[in-house]
Amino acid sequence: MTGCSHSVQPESLVSLPNTQVISPVHIEPQQKVIKKIDDSNSEQKSESAAVINNVKKDGLKVALTFDDGPDEKYTPLILDILKKEQVKATFFVVGEHAKEHPKMLKRVVDEGHVIGNHSWDHANLSEATADKIESEIVSTDDMIKQITGVTPTLFRAPYGAVSPQVLNASMKSGHQVIGWSVDTLDWDGKSVPQILNNVRKEVGPGAIILQHFAGGKHGKLGNTVEALPQIISYLRQKGYTLVTVPELLAAN
Repeated sequence: MTGCSHSVQPESLVSLPNTQVISPVHIEPQQKVIKKIDDSNSEQKSESAAVINNVKKDGLKVALTFDDGPDEKYTPLILDILKKEQVKATFFVVGEHAKEHPKMLKRVVDEGHVIGNHSWDHANLSEATADKIESEIVSTDDMIKQITGVTPTLFRAPYGAVSPQVLNASMKSGHQVIGWSVDTLDWDGKSVPQILNNVRKEVGPGAIILQHFAGGKHGKLGNTVEALPQIISYLRQKGYTLVTVPELLAAN
């Protein structure tokens, strides 16, 4: 399991109706796997509107988010930086990784960060049955609660791959579905300057910024760690306040 770097075949490349802009999804080779939803189906329109990729609002607030952990290599380094910079972030957790690294997950919560559900094993749930999707979400919730005492209320689909079934299962289990508007592409071995440039060119008020705290191509996220203090510095220089996803939603 190397986070977001294994291949998945693409589906129809379309925008979901009644949503904010969907960012490219982090699948090698960076393919969108968002299921096509019929514009004539009002129920499906309502479901798709539940995906939040950014928050349109007044004020300069953005949310840093991290996917695919925890692990013992990069998670502590990222937590150290966030603690030093006094930044709270949102971490989307893979259930099997939580089971393998419970102390690290507990540290994330103990240091005041928000935990979200990112499925049990990072499968492409847009191609899964309803029972499989529900199992992935519930099993991860149960593991996170067992370790931390916290039940997540946020869900991010692996690869950002959503379907009506994924959205139904998420909402049924009490989760708000979170996407992103800024993809750093840190998982893909991008250089530190490339990661920073991806933030600079895409960030705006209400942005949700995607990074990783485990996984990555060949299991390497050193550039993520190196870029993070520079991202924080850049955002602050531009006047942004860094908040968690729930804080961003509440500010709307």
